[in-house]
Amino acid sequence: MKGWMLSFALVCAAATAQAGEVQVARTGYTLQADQQGQGAVTVVFESGFGQGASVWKDTIADLGADCTCIAYARAGLGKSGTDGAAKTIEQHLQDLAAVMDKLAPDRKVVLVGHSYGGLLATEFARRYPQRLLGLVLVDPATMGQRHVFMQADRERVLADDKTLLSMLPPNMAADYKLLIAQLDSDTAATPRSLPDLPVALLTSTQVAAEPFVFEETAQGKALWKREHAELFAGVTRGLHRYYATGHNIHRENPKAVAEAIRFVAGTSQGE
Repeated sequence: MKGWMLSFALVCAAATAQAGEVQVARTGYTLQADQQGQGAVTVVFESGFGQGASVWKDTIADLGADCTCIAYARAGLGKSGTDGAAKTIEQHLQDLAAVMDKLAPDRKVVLVGHSYGGLLATEFARRYPQRLLGLVLVDPATMGQRHVFMQADRERVLADDKTLLSMLPPNMAADYKLLIAQLDSDTAATPRSLPDLPVALLTSTQVAAEPFVFEETAQGKALWKREHAELFAGVTRGLHRYYATGHNIHRENPKAVAEAIRFVAGTSQGE
């Protein structure tokens, strides 16, 4: 029953990785990455919109020395620099590839993504499945979700946009405007399937008592769960679990994310 755990322990033998901060040069800016732990399994973390690398600290602590853990901040966040221009999904994917080229050039990795980072993780997997051992998606956003939400309550979604834009600093507001323009495009509504990789999908189920955005309402949460079910529908090796938490599962239940990483790593080894 726990065969995948044994497999994970065996593959995480004594491979040593350098720890600490690493600079990843890009054109016009530098990304700040942090590498911790040691182990044959390399895990790369992609954070949610506006979040830096530190949000994964509790999950990384739970993994201990089992893995080589790489977390970083996207351009303009945390200690990462920026060229001042808003970044498209494709540009963020290129930055993610650059981090992997620098810190895990000859290794397949378990890619972990939360929220917008989950969207980036799924899009990276669709483009470069050969670079991955598997995916851990922590309450991920999906390419088609805005179309679904707009159909359900266009007025509320647009009001949420206005509220968020009024709260965000200028650089993040520019990123958000560009992101919603991409998610509102016809291309974003095109159904997409995941490649044949091990996948762990973690979905939050908590409906907020006082919803800040549409996703936190009962209607929004039902659609969110439906989007996740459709995302997982074609997965042949994986698990989909629901948690009675808010959107930040990795903060409320970091152990669940660590267990999902161990599952994907073990499954990728044939268990």
